[in-house]
Amino acid sequence: MNFTQLINSNESVFNMTVLMSTLLLVLCYANAVSAEEAIGDVVFSRGAVSAQTTGGQVRLLGKDAAIYLSDTIITAPKSFAVIRLNDGTRLSIRPDSILTISEYADKAGEESATMRLFRGGLRSISGLISKKDPDAFKIKTAVATIGIRGTEFDARLCETDCANEASKMTGKKVPNKSSVVGRVAFIKGNVSAQKKDKKTRILTSGAPLYESDEITTAKDAYAVLVFRDQGRVTLKPETQFHIEKYNYEKEDPESDSSFFRLAKGGMRALSGYMSKRNPDKYKIKTAVATIGIRGTGFDLLWLGPCTTMPDCGLIASVWQGTISTENDAGSEDLELNQTARISTINVGQQMLDSAPVFNVPRPDTLNIDFKKLFDTVKASGESGLYVACYEGHCKLLKEDEEIDLGAGEAGFADEQRLLRLEQIEPFQQNDPYLNNINEELHTLYEILDDSVIEETEFECVVQ
Repeated sequence: MNFTQLINSNESVFNMTVLMSTLLLVLCYANAVSAEEAIGDVVFSRGAVSAQTTGGQVRLLGKDAAIYLSDTIITAPKSFAVIRLNDGTRLSIRPDSILTISEYADKAGEESATMRLFRGGLRSISGLISKKDPDAFKIKTAVATIGIRGTEFDARLCETDCANEASKMTGKKVPNKSSVVGRVAFIKGNVSAQKKDKKTRILTSGAPLYESDEITTAKDAYAVLVFRDQGRVTLKPETQFHIEKYNYEKEDPESDSSFFRLAKGGMRALSGYMSKRNPDKYKIKTAVATIGIRGTGFDLLWLGPCTTMPDCGLIASVWQGTISTENDAGSEDLELNQTARISTINVGQQMLDSAPVFNVPRPDTLNIDFKKLFDTVKASGESGLYVACYEGHCKLLKEDEEIDLGAGEAGFADEQRLLRLEQIEPFQQNDPYLNNINEELHTLYEILDDSVIEETEFECVVQ
């Protein structure tokens, strides 16, 4: 049998030989980039996953393969990869995706990372770069830019594929409602938040706030916080303010509950809808008294325990409505334009002639667009960019517009619009390629249903 007859009779074998020869040629290009400093490596690769340099060189990406600056990572259909960057950022790149790492620096004081998603989707758990500099990590697409503030999130560029996937997920679980209870409407200086897990995050304008957050303002810093019921709080410099409990459902008054604690410093508050429909459900605790409100605006200033200092205790002042102060001495009302000191937990109000001076704005003087901060729309399955935020703070930016996303929130962007969605869509929440971003290698082998791969298709796992 001559060579021509062999080809004709064993065409599939010949095609496989050509394919494998091509793969070997591609692998040879790896040496061309070996002199560069790697910015990361491949944790897992399944199927046909490759990287192309700016010079056009292509190499296959298997486990432990190096990732370099300016690499364009390409995953074929039914292929995906998990990548780890040097700062600890982890990326799970789903099938049929194209991602370019256009900027990356993790040296102290020079932190930055910019990636461009041209097609497909990814999940990211950001590393030290976004934690050290909240504005340093971005993912750009043709319709919008995603700004990362130390978080876990999905980005998916959809055409008709997402709608097709969503139609097959009837009955699949969807995430619970967003855990975001408020946002930072305005900020100046260094302000941070810490949850029960003691992890600290730096807050920026638009940053989400959660139940159990303890917010701390540095010297010469202040922040204006807003909540879902349109309540507002301005925190003065060197203040610690704890959101111990907060729940507000517009259609469910019985679930109302808010309990704050002023541990240090001072605050200026304007209560929202919750205090009007359920005034007994709104409380602010201090070291010497619990403050109740009746739909009002007031200032609280904690000067420290009354031991040897004459200027001490809690100063309360009302500039709208009425508040009550309650401690072991009983409950008393404080009326409009009245100011009082409470020195200890077993002493009642001592009236003062003048209110304390706060060099921060009253929250009612600021123009705040609550609709933009909290309103959502239902996804319609249209083509565009879908972003799901699972932890931390994401910003979705488009020209001079932006929306902020916190844990459990989702956004959408196309050429004309920028929207916050009612929920994270099931095709993102239940994506098997992305949900296993932190799984061990042996688990990653098992997450896909191999029965979807036709026998005539070629698939390999590169290790």
